Amino acid sequence: MSNTEVKRLTFAAIDPYLEQNIVTPVERKHGNRVDWGELNKYPDYLWDLYLNVTTLQTIVEGSAKFVAGDDVLTTRRINGDAPRKMVQALGLDSFLYGGRCYQIIRSRDGGIAETHPLPVRYIRSDEDNESFYYSEKWGKGARDCVVYPKFYPFKPEEWAALEDEEKNRHASSILFVKNVGAGTYPISPVQSAVKDCEIERGIADYHLNALENCFTGSVLVNFNQGRPTEEMQKEIERDMTEKFSGHQNAMRMMFSWNESKDTMTTITPLKVENFGERYDALSKFSRQQIFTAYRAIPALFGLMDESTGFSEQEFSEAFKLYNRTAIRPVQRDIADEFKYIYGEEVLTIRPFTLEGAEQSVQ
Repeated sequence: MSNTEVKRLTFAAIDPYLEQNIVTPVERKHGNRVDWGELNKYPDYLWDLYLNVTTLQTIVEGSAKFVAGDDVLTTRRINGDAPRKMVQALGLDSFLYGGRCYQIIRSRDGGIAETHPLPVRYIRSDEDNESFYYSEKWGKGARDCVVYPKFYPFKPEEWAALEDEEKNRHASSILFVKNVGAGTYPISPVQSAVKDCEIERGIADYHLNALENCFTGSVLVNFNQGRPTEEMQKEIERDMTEKFSGHQNAMRMMFSWNESKDTMTTITPLKVENFGERYDALSKFSRQQIFTAYRAIPALFGLMDESTGFSEQEFSEAFKLYNRTAIRPVQRDIADEFKYIYGEEVLTIRPFTLEGAEQSVQ
């Protein structure tokens, strides 16, 4: 390259992390079944976020416990689990996936013998929610699954009129509940804050890897062996980006082996001002966005703000609002769904209350 030529420093384009890792809730038909997300992995993706994003787990688990209330009373045996544990499981799926699922098992005479909550992440459906497919390995390319029909509340005379084949088919059925405005599958309440969940998870990964790598400073690598072809530049930059950059390789020191000192690779440390403050601000922003998606505030789940105080009256008003707009609708729906299954009121939730809160939900 002559002295008159303009020297340029170019970097290959880096694929955005979000495009590679976020699973979207796209619905695609696969025969009679509708897949949920790319490669059928959307529910597993949400479950992974729940397990690894502290704020999301706090909101979902805390809301599920609010739904279960202080106690759950039943007028008949529903299943072998404690009723409160059962309602809590239904509440958890409601706040993570936007829906819930019941397996209803009938006795020989067509009566309801048992009702069990099924994890929504193991359920797939046909387009009209008439047939359901159960497997615990959807994300691993499940081939075999159990097929269930949609639950129908047969009257005794209707059951008696069924052929034996139909009775056997409806011996175990599924009641699948989803929020309003959904397609084949429900809309997760956290969907609008998925990127914020990824930010919180990424920050945690970054700090862990920074600790493991002894807080080594960020570096700029200069190759001093001449300028290769543009294709080779992109390949080298892509390989180094995948290996050394990003939150999963936080500030790791890189090493270079060279034929001689004349062709060595130079490494220049880069000073980043207020690095810790930037991560702290980003962490607070992402956490607030997750709470906003659920129309909740941290104090409701035992996470007090470090700045301004929060009076008992403010907490009481905030809880009553969240209880009225987010918790009680789920409690009412669950109670109504059991009434639909059994044909009578069989379940009463005694809500968790502050002083002066509402009566039991039936």
